[in-house]
Formats: sequence, structure tokens, C-alpha cells
Amino acid sequence: MEQAACAREHEHEWLIKSEVPATIKQLTLGLERCMNLFKSNTKNPRDAKDETVKPKKYVFSAPHQEVMKAVVAVDGHRITSADISLRLHSAKSHSAPVQMALRESSVWPLQQILTSHQCVSRAVNLLRDTLSLDGCDVKCQGDASCMLMQQLEVLLSKAVDSLMIPDQWDLTEQARLNYQAGLRPLLPDDHMVVFYIHCSRLVLAVYTLTQAPLGTKLQVSSPIRAYVGSMFERGNQCVEVSVVNKMEVTMAWIAEVLCLLTTAQQLCQQLKEKVSLMR
Repeated sequence: MEQAACAREHEHEWLIKSEVPATIKQLTLGLERCMNLFKSNTKNPRDAKDETVKPKKYVFSAPHQEVMKAVVAVDGHRITSADISLRLHSAKSHSAPVQMALRESSVWPLQQILTSHQCVSRAVNLLRDTLSLDGCDVKCQGDASCMLMQQLEVLLSKAVDSLMIPDQWDLTEQARLNYQAGLRPLLPDDHMVVFYIHCSRLVLAVYTLTQAPLGTKLQVSSPIRAYVGSMFERGNQCVEVSVVNKMEVTMAWIAEVLCLLTTAQQLCQQLKEKVSLMR
């Protein structure tokens, strides 16, 4: 019994003095790499007037290229330019392709990327607070390390979910924000365009809308998602989604961010379990 207790005490001491600091340093390095990915894909304000420094452009692919085409430039969490070609089919629009572009004075925010970036930044700050000034020692042990891992798990979960779960706002909110007002020429009012992130893909969705039957009452108890048949309020009218067309493009750096965040989540869970077992 004494030998077992002694062995357990040595194991606990090793965990606190070796495993906890090593994991915290590994987490810090991984999440700092995440931060660098966010920063390296955002144009530095100091380069704002430098025409040689341009945001990365993405070319969308769709099953039917004759229906939808698009090229956009993404600077961090903002679309700064967009050239879109759509073939619209509705009572208010003809079937010829419509060419649109985002005005130079307009940007299209990608809130999901911003939210994820902010969560990673907070997580990095939490980790840095546990390190000594030279980054060699860790000022976090025992129960404090468990609490730190729990805080990190909340932030990392939000950072991942923000990128993994599409349609962060419901249709009513998207209509209210009306980012498509920055497009020229304007879209007919029976269409709505939305950009969003789904995993490591940037998605462009085009919704064809029809007026809902008179007397239709909306259920607003939960967010209204973008499915055919969904109804929502736009302006003073109740409209229904009749057609949904989508195209997408992969953003490799977002895929790397998600990989790093998933690894960080696993490290947090593993360390939390080890510390809990040693209590």
C-alpha cells in the first residue's frame, strides 16, 4: 500500500512538473500558429496604399458553371471585392446572365472568421498569462490547470463551431443586414445573395424568393434557416424561399486553422482527464 501511494505521489509530481508545463507550451505554440494564419491572411493596415499587396482571390466552382460564376478577394474576415455572374429565373428577372461587382467602397464581412479569430486570441492570452516572461516556466499547477483547460475548451469550441456551422444568422437577420446592397447593379428584390463559411469552404448561396400567401403567420421562436420552403420577413413582406443555388471554394488556411484547433481541443481534454485522475 505504501509503495502504491508513493508511486502515485511520484506520478502526480511528474504530471504537475512535466506534463502540465509541456502541454501548456504545446498549446501555446499551436494556437500562436493559428493566430499567425489569421494575421498572414489579413492585409496589414500599413500596406493599405501599397497596390502590390493584394488580398488572395478565390474562384468559385459550381456543378453548372453556366448558371453561377464568381471570383472574390478575401482580406481576413472581409470580402473586399467580388465579381459575380448569375443566371436568374423568376417572374421579375429574365434568364440572361447578370454581371455584378462589389463596389470599391463596400466590404462584405465574414463574421464567422472574425468570431473564430477573437476566440483564438483570447485563448492565446490565457495561455500567455500562465507563462513566465521568458516563456520557460509555467505558473499553473494542479486544480488551476484543470480550470485553465476548461476555459480553453469553451473558447476553442466556439472558435471551431463558428467555422464549422454554416448560416450563423437566420434569414431575417441576413435580410436586415443587407450586405448585397453593396453590389452593382442591384439584384432584383426577389433574389438574395449570402456568403458564409462552412468548414474550410467559402460558400456563395443565391436564394430565389416568392411572396408568401396572404395571411401567412411566421413562427419566429427559432432562427429561420435557408431551405426551400422557408418563410421569413423581408422589409414589410413575408417571402418564401423557392430555389436555392450554391457554389463554393476551399480556403486552405481555414482548413489548417481547424486542424490546429482540433489538436488543441484534444490536448486540453487529455490533460484535464490526467489531472482529474491524480486528484
